[in-house]
Amino acid sequence: MSKKNQIPIPKDIAAKILFLAAPFLFSFLTSCIPAKAIFLGGPDAKDLKRFPCNTVEGSSNCFQFEYADPEDFDVKVNDWTKDIPYFLTLDEIAESHSVRSFLVIQNDSVKYEYYRKDLDSASVHPSYSMAKSFTSALLGIALEEGLIKSLDDSVLTYIPELKTIERSDELTIRHLLNHTSGFKPGLILDINLYYGRNILRQLKKIEIATTPGTKQEYINLNSQLIGIILTRVTNGSLSSYMEEKIWKPIQSCSDAIWSTDKKNELEKTFCCFGATALDYAKFGRLFVNEGSWDGTQLISKEWFAQSIKRDTTEGSSWNYNNSWHIGLKEYGDFMAIGLYKQHIYINPKKNLIIVLLNDKDNKLLAERINWWYVFRQIADEM
Repeated sequence: MSKKNQIPIPKDIAAKILFLAAPFLFSFLTSCIPAKAIFLGGPDAKDLKRFPCNTVEGSSNCFQFEYADPEDFDVKVNDWTKDIPYFLTLDEIAESHSVRSFLVIQNDSVKYEYYRKDLDSASVHPSYSMAKSFTSALLGIALEEGLIKSLDDSVLTYIPELKTIERSDELTIRHLLNHTSGFKPGLILDINLYYGRNILRQLKKIEIATTPGTKQEYINLNSQLIGIILTRVTNGSLSSYMEEKIWKPIQSCSDAIWSTDKKNELEKTFCCFGATALDYAKFGRLFVNEGSWDGTQLISKEWFAQSIKRDTTEGSSWNYNNSWHIGLKEYGDFMAIGLYKQHIYINPKKNLIIVLLNDKDNKLLAERINWWYVFRQIADEM
């Protein structure tokens, strides 16, 4: 039937049809995804209080960065949101974007510190996918301790529930770490991992679409499976392992939290860590110093070196390795990155750490700004 011959549906009838259909549509959607996902929409900072969580206790011996004279910090950068060279202070950039906190730390000295008006140094910020780099660090420690024999161990050794999945016998921990598992991506699976009550139930929904070790595709499920493996080999919560091996040893001043599912109390290791900006910076300090904290090697130098090297074998990419984002060779920088452009930027050559924590930004401004370029401009002026 051509558009000319179509009979328009009166608005009042259309509204009645929509009203009658709504319960069926809602029932269909909630059979696939949690109702919470429909009502809450996209992730935001409030989720740290909405979900169950485990506490990661801070240290009784709190490490404090020194503070430089703010008058000595005179850095201006271009954020590329205008079509002409237009240099701004970091305050101006932060206030024109949805920045929660912005820290620049060099040689253990805070050169620049910004918090949105409703936030301060005690505020807890979501990590989103920066947690993938934390999970990678914990995996390195578990390997060093012999809890896991090798990255080339079969995933089935630790998660036998996957054995019914075709090609799962080819899947190794290395594939999970480098996101070369070949898993079929899926929005519904991601939603269920984030909002769902039972992470282990999602194991039944996994599909391997391509041969493991042939193609890199960034999928949250990879990091979540590493989290399950770590939980099983440590015989405890991953929050406790994080607390013992990293959070207390780096002398974090505040407790952190790690969101869990409700059924199993499993940490969401692809996301959902919450900490203060200054404590995130201490995790950066650990990696600025090649896994060492004031002379104590918390993460082996071998694991540190492996994490930040470029590796294109087995489907891996030039810029992403061991769940870290690798920067430019001339800068030697690398980053933990999360949704809405959370960053822990690490530049060992300059002994520089930059922590940037954001809420969801204006779409156009978010597309135009390249925070990596901003960080490197800062590095050039330090």
